[in-house]
Amino acid sequence: MKYLLFLFVISLFLISSSFAQFKKGDFEFSFSGAFSSMTVENTSPGTYDIHPYSETRSTAGISFSPGFYLLDNFSIEAEIGIAAVQSMQPSQYVLINLSYTYLLPESKTALFAHAGYGLSNSVVISYLNNAISFASDKFDVKVLNFGAGIKYLISSTVLLHTEVNYRHHSWTNDYGSSGYYNYKVDNKISNVSLLFGFSILI
Repeated sequence: MKYLLFLFVISLFLISSSFAQFKKGDFEFSFSGAFSSMTVENTSPGTYDIHPYSETRSTAGISFSPGFYLLDNFSIEAEIGIAAVQSMQPSQYVLINLSYTYLLPESKTALFAHAGYGLSNSVVISYLNNAISFASDKFDVKVLNFGAGIKYLISSTVLLHTEVNYRHHSWTNDYGSSGYYNYKVDNKISNVSLLFGFSILI
């Protein structure tokens, strides 16, 4: 009986050790897909005041995030992705995130949270006439990124993950002189997404 108990304790130790990932020097490569609800707001701070406008639309996207653990549990990630509304041409974005991952004791489940900043070349939005159009032709749309979720290790190197993600996009359209008016329009998009994906640890 004591022998069996000893083997059981050793087995638990080996299992927990085999899943003790997220250490300094580890690499993590993540792939995610997202479905989201996007809220669009338009306001004008200048002399020409447009009527405030908001609309909610559905979006989808995919992303790739290579990460490196600078310290145990703490990593820096570069996130590259595309997002689109319905059948429109997708927009691209690049983010830099700082992430914290905590593996629950004697478990294959880890909790994580990250935050970051980046730029997008465009955001697919709906203007006042309800026509879908791109916000910008340049990488000048600012993006704040926050997320939290769960990682589940199906092996010592392969993980499944799910995340609730919030992003805030902002940019300014400067229309210069238009007839008798010289005005700018500040635009903001708040985007809440549910992400699913997998990661590979090296």
